[in-house]
Amino acid sequence: HQYLATAISQGRRLTRLVGQLLELAKLDAGQVVPQGEPLQLAELIQDIAQKFSLTAAAKGIVLHTAYSSALPLVFGDISLIERAIDNLTENALQHSPPGGTVMLCATTAIEGHVRFSVEDSGPGIPAEDRDRIFDRFYRGDQSRSTGSAHAGLGLAIVKGILELHGSTVTVDSKSGSGSRFSFELPVHAFDAGNVAS
Repeated sequence: HQYLATAISQGRRLTRLVGQLLELAKLDAGQVVPQGEPLQLAELIQDIAQKFSLTAAAKGIVLHTAYSSALPLVFGDISLIERAIDNLTENALQHSPPGGTVMLCATTAIEGHVRFSVEDSGPGIPAEDRDRIFDRFYRGDQSRSTGSAHAGLGLAIVKGILELHGSTVTVDSKSGSGSRFSFELPVHAFDAGNVAS
């Protein structure tokens, strides 16, 4: 049973890795074309929080959401944005300790954009690693372990997806005090007047 469980675990890890490599290859080759549409980021955040609630509970992590009910619609490819937020949420849960917290937040930013951020209570990212965390296959010391199912591709995929949307993912972190990853999406034209007013 132990050998079978190990084989299944490694098989799943390999399947995940192949899937991520295919995603990156398509992004690099320009084969991914965003299908932009108006979307409600608050609803998407709530769906993603529900999706990861069991994982968070199993790790003893409290998963919070914070957003305004009056948050305007944004414009983007909903499946790609969901994928990006999935990766950021999974990354935050991976690096937060038992008893820690992860916060998914959306706020109206200036100049007709909505800002999404995910903040964790993990060990933070050393200054020397911050410029490299979006490189494929790069993993900081905190995530290096033989048992890790993560190959250092998730953040590279996030970066590629957001570049297709004309956006940039940024990180604010200090060693020992957690990390916050953020990006912005444009307010949909229908709601732009409401934001301006």
